[in-house]
Amino acid sequence: MLKALHSGSITLYPINEDNLEQVKNMFSGYPDSPELLFEIEHHYRPEYEDGKRMKYGFYAVKDGKLAGMSLLGIDEWATLKGYTGADTLLHMRGQGIAPDSKPHLFYFAFEVLGLNRLATGCLVSNTASKRSIEKTAGFQFEGISRESGLNDKGELEDEYLYAILKSDWLKLYDKTQVSLIDI
Repeated sequence: MLKALHSGSITLYPINEDNLEQVKNMFSGYPDSPELLFEIEHHYRPEYEDGKRMKYGFYAVKDGKLAGMSLLGIDEWATLKGYTGADTLLHMRGQGIAPDSKPHLFYFAFEVLGLNRLATGCLVSNTASKRSIEKTAGFQFEGISRESGLNDKGELEDEYLYAILKSDWLKLYDKTQVSLIDI
């Protein structure tokens, strides 16, 4: 069973098959609930391939308040590559939820799962996500993927690409700052 990840004022709780409906209920009743419920259903629920878990979704709590979600996905176990993502409740944006949650995901990815590389990105029009990614120590800009994402209008748009390696994480982060909590 997955444990919660805690560091600073943020705790990430795993989203599993047994609590999926409860998590959906927690994210109901907010102005941005429809978008977040869509994200839970399509991106944050556990997924498996050949018996191995490929998606690890977490809901984020900051100072006891529901704040958003963080995602760790596996691109390929053979090459130890994964990716991260985040969605923050509208009223919690601007409080550093996504960048402050990344150390949790980095610890889980590199220390617990043994991955070597994590990528992330955002549409070039999403300046808030770009700022959030660039606030996260370790993510390095790797380039632009042309017309690789769909924006809110359903149009193809370029994406900024970033990544962090396990060696970067080991230089920049103190892994003892993240603790695993039984839930």
